[in-house]
Amino acid sequence: MVTPSPALDGILIETDVLVIGGGAGGLLAALSAKRHGPPGTRVTLADSWMIGRTGHTAFSNAWMIVALPDDDLDGITREIVAGNDGIADQLLVREVLADSYARHKNFEGIGLKFPRADDGSYLRRPTRGLDLARVLCPEGGGLEFTWRLRLALADEGVQLLDRIFVTGLLGGGTGRIGGAVGIHTRTGEFHVIKARSTIVATNAITFRSGFVRDITGIGTLLAYRAGASLRNAEFSYVRPGTPKFYFEGITFAIQEGAHFSNAHGDAFMRRYEPDWGDEADVPRIARAMAQEKRKGNAPLYLDMSAIPESIRDDFLRSKVKWMDNFFRKLGSEAKTDMFGKTPYYALNQMTKMGIRTGPDCRSDVPGLLAAGLAQAGCANHFAGFHIGLCVGNGWIAGRSAIEDLDRHNALALDAAEVRALRDEMRQPLRSSAQAESDRILRDLQTLMFAYDIGILKHADRLESGMAKIDALSDEFANIAAPHTHELVRLKETEAMLLAARFILGASLERTESRLSHFREDFEVRDDANWLVWVDIAEGKDGPELTRTPIPTPLCDVTPVRRPTRAIRRAVGGS
Repeated sequence: MVTPSPALDGILIETDVLVIGGGAGGLLAALSAKRHGPPGTRVTLADSWMIGRTGHTAFSNAWMIVALPDDDLDGITREIVAGNDGIADQLLVREVLADSYARHKNFEGIGLKFPRADDGSYLRRPTRGLDLARVLCPEGGGLEFTWRLRLALADEGVQLLDRIFVTGLLGGGTGRIGGAVGIHTRTGEFHVIKARSTIVATNAITFRSGFVRDITGIGTLLAYRAGASLRNAEFSYVRPGTPKFYFEGITFAIQEGAHFSNAHGDAFMRRYEPDWGDEADVPRIARAMAQEKRKGNAPLYLDMSAIPESIRDDFLRSKVKWMDNFFRKLGSEAKTDMFGKTPYYALNQMTKMGIRTGPDCRSDVPGLLAAGLAQAGCANHFAGFHIGLCVGNGWIAGRSAIEDLDRHNALALDAAEVRALRDEMRQPLRSSAQAESDRILRDLQTLMFAYDIGILKHADRLESGMAKIDALSDEFANIAAPHTHELVRLKETEAMLLAARFILGASLERTESRLSHFREDFEVRDDANWLVWVDIAEGKDGPELTRTPIPTPLCDVTPVRRPTRAIRRAVGGS
């Protein structure tokens, strides 16, 4: 129900389940809630952009790990847990994999098509860092995937709210979440969304890097301010990036013969990863690239010249529509650049920080759940498990939200709380102000993208970075927004400053090296002391960090071994 509310100075929307974020996690959470709820259950999905055209998934090929009925489910689970160096919710990973084929059939049921071989079997590929897991993607890629899901949600009666930027969660003074408030990003109109269950699925925090520059994922920070705990802030999605052009498929290019080289033409990955070489997971490739840069061996390149001519066009016919158009526009230039030496650098694309939940995707705060990359199920997702996990935990979150409806009556709106959230949201608006958020953001990016802060870490540099965050935060406190667009940018930048503080603080806390967290002053992985999550919660005097032991109910935590396919290739087999 949507009604103008003069008393609230805006629009009032009442629903049973509110999902915030329209990427794969949010889309699946809304679909799950609608299908698990009894007839008449009201489900609302809100996003700050256009639902079906936003999120990581829309800008990708939509590769996802799907475990078919004959696959080794336990083996794939062990691979993913080991590939996360143990920083994973094993029960959640297992359930996501176990249900992945059912979700795949759901996708076919809404009209998505997946390539098949002549014998009718699905065309799947191995993915980096894993041996047993296989990935597949829909025809049309991520844009087709997300748009089909939008259409399915509309058909099933889900209320879709485009361009609603959520600025706060409603607590009602009861210790549980009762919805959210936000602003329309074009009209500036204030919205109050009253809900019995609220699912945050706004991605993880980025600092506007790479092709996810418009995905800022501030929902995790809103949850923190509402009493939820966050975890995995010290881990990031670090990967090779290029200033030339982006394409989906570095993993597959390497499988076909591509390799990284330095300014001297040396293929350097074997020096750092003797077992895996260029097939190492991307955080380890990024670390090697940062070390090569430190040695003065930059610029670095992805050399794709060994890829056979017969399959080169496959890399220039992307299932990602915007990418395909880009390649078509470049024409023969793209082929010359891509299959010569394309410059690459180590990119810290986004944090892996998410909301702490159990395997049921419920947070510490009643009425608040998490899905997508806003949920801290894993600290490393691999190609295909980014989206695979979002699909799985979205489905779980939607089901859990419906189960919670029997326990939660609708909260009465606290008018004083709504006014306070509205006033806080509008406080930086000043028509005479200059738009300055980008200036603060550039300084923040300079700090967080530095290879010796975001990838190669040391206590001295982390502490120096914290001091710079303090200075930027003081400077930020004195700027205002002349209009709604800049107000949204300000709120996003404010969240990024808070996230940066958490990232550096958690990186200081974890005195070992693990996954994408590379401490040069603590270079060894330490399972005896650090098989734990570093959790962050708001305390009386600011953020408080605690360590939570990670349970291992399904499998031991062991390092990833070299995949058999890589061994075969190394000895000249097929």
